[in-house]
Amino acid sequence: MTTAYGTGQETPPGTPREPARQAPEGFLRVEGQTTFLETFLPVRNEVLHDFYRTSRTSRAPRTGKRRDLRAAARLLGGGAKDTVPDLYRLYYNRLFSMIWLALNWGPYTAEIRQVPDPRQRIHLSQVNSVDRCWQPTVESAPKDGRLIEVGTGLSDGWARIAHLLPQVEIVSLTIERDQAEIGRRIAERLGLSDRVSFRVGDLFDPATTRDLAGSADAVTAMGVIPHFPPPRKAEGMRAMAAMLKPGAPLHIFDAYRVRPFSRFMDRALISSLCWYPTRDELRDALDEAGLSLTRFDAYDAESCLQFADDTRGNDQLRREFGPVVAWVFPNIVRRFMKGLLTPQDSVYLSAVRR
Repeated sequence: MTTAYGTGQETPPGTPREPARQAPEGFLRVEGQTTFLETFLPVRNEVLHDFYRTSRTSRAPRTGKRRDLRAAARLLGGGAKDTVPDLYRLYYNRLFSMIWLALNWGPYTAEIRQVPDPRQRIHLSQVNSVDRCWQPTVESAPKDGRLIEVGTGLSDGWARIAHLLPQVEIVSLTIERDQAEIGRRIAERLGLSDRVSFRVGDLFDPATTRDLAGSADAVTAMGVIPHFPPPRKAEGMRAMAAMLKPGAPLHIFDAYRVRPFSRFMDRALISSLCWYPTRDELRDALDEAGLSLTRFDAYDAESCLQFADDTRGNDQLRREFGPVVAWVFPNIVRRFMKGLLTPQDSVYLSAVRR
């Protein structure tokens, strides 16, 4: 199968496909994605503000600030493995939520590029990325099926799919207890608690997903594969595929290296417990996991780099963290994202068990 560069889903000849049904209103369209954001963002932002305000003020302010600064310095120096979880819990997740919709990037479509507001472009690219990743399932899965998301993140994924498919059951898995708690609060405020549930656990622990084996009409992982250590990428993919019904697809949005990272990026990624594969390593892991590709839709770095350029501070970030952090953090992240995206292609892929 050849790679399609940003041209949509490519299916090898002879691969059976379920007939596509009429797409939900607003699916893969800026107008519909904007409508979703107008509902979702105020709820999510209110939940995040309340959650992190309580978490951060529960510590002594000066002690907490010194601890954050020490951990950040160690992270940049490549020696913060033991402090990364607390950094993400109490500092980085909150910061990222103020500049991005999710913790992943998204390719920019021609329609998104025409939107004048850079922050809105970022949000739309991420919602569109959810739409593209889930596209085969949105178009063909049973309306009352079960869908499983691996990696809750900042809750944009499950919330978008629940909006598009109002009868499906969604199970969102995460290793971070705070992500699950935030997701539960958002689901409750959106009136979705009856069909969206959250589970905390390690995907590599069979007990986490044993009762979900063979139950899903689709499983999706966005930005998850780099968090699997290199020797365990196939194992992680097998664990996700084990939750699928026979013939059901695994959908992945991620990136693979097309040339080496800089030494700084290599060190920063390893410190953050991220290992991006090459294209061949990604496909070898899928093959070792017993999965056959049905879609491999790749986007080069140029399709995604505007995401880095659009990353910037805002009034909300300034009010909560002060003018220095509001200026420094987005600039650091912008440079980091350019270093991350430039050597990589991004890909939407789908696969089924052999």
